[in-house]
Amino acid sequence: MANVLGIPSPKEDMDGSMVRDVYCEEGDLDRIVAYCELDVITLAQVFLRLRNDDLLTEDQIFHV
Repeated sequence: MANVLGIPSPKEDMDGSMVRDVYCEEGDLDRIVAYCELDVITLAQVFLRLRNDDLLTEDQIFHV
């Protein structure tokens, strides 16, 4: 949906197919948390675009 609406995905480190391995083999919960936070940011951008509101700017987005 984000791609169709012209919203760039901020995810670069991994994709959903990698979450299991990152958890089971690496035990890297912080990496999974960061991945999920980026999903939430993208969802918020999609929501704003569908409402015809301005998208969030980098300085408006805070994540751990």
